[in-house]
Amino acid sequence: MNSEQTNLVLSVVNNKPLRAGKITDEEFLKLFPCTQENVDDFIDDILKNAHSSKDLKEVEYALYIGFHFGFTSKHEDILIHLLGDDFHYKHDDVVRALVKINAKSDDAVNALYNCALSEYDYLADDREDDNYMLAWNCIYALARIGSKYAVEKLKALSRNSIPEIKSKAVQVGKSYGVLV
Repeated sequence: MNSEQTNLVLSVVNNKPLRAGKITDEEFLKLFPCTQENVDDFIDDILKNAHSSKDLKEVEYALYIGFHFGFTSKHEDILIHLLGDDFHYKHDDVVRALVKINAKSDDAVNALYNCALSEYDYLADDREDDNYMLAWNCIYALARIGSKYAVEKLKALSRNSIPEIKSKAVQVGKSYGVLV
């Protein structure tokens, strides 16, 4: 994304109520250069561009647009790819997007499980403070999915050697009624 496109994204996000410096959704879609015919395809395209460019700011802005206009199940595959990427620091937002679209595929389950166990550099200070918020959000997402495969992964996390992950998986699994 160039600086003009970035400014457009920032002008449309949180535009309700419309105020100085903000533009309507319709104006944004007219001004932002895109060849797609609908918003779903547009969001899919910018998410894919963010993934392939390996630009962390582009991921951030693509997620802004996705949350603003709304993610759909069409975006599940690219969100799964973004969840596995290690070049950005928006994994919590990607987890939230997957939950928002009710992603339930085995690929989504695998991505959430792997993310729960990931040790991204940007989270090193959090881990030192026993803060495993990303892992916990992945655990909640797995419990919400509730499929047989998601429960298997939740059980695996409940046996994890990291006490904070293990105890959260047990607690969440029990509260969702998927672990005894």
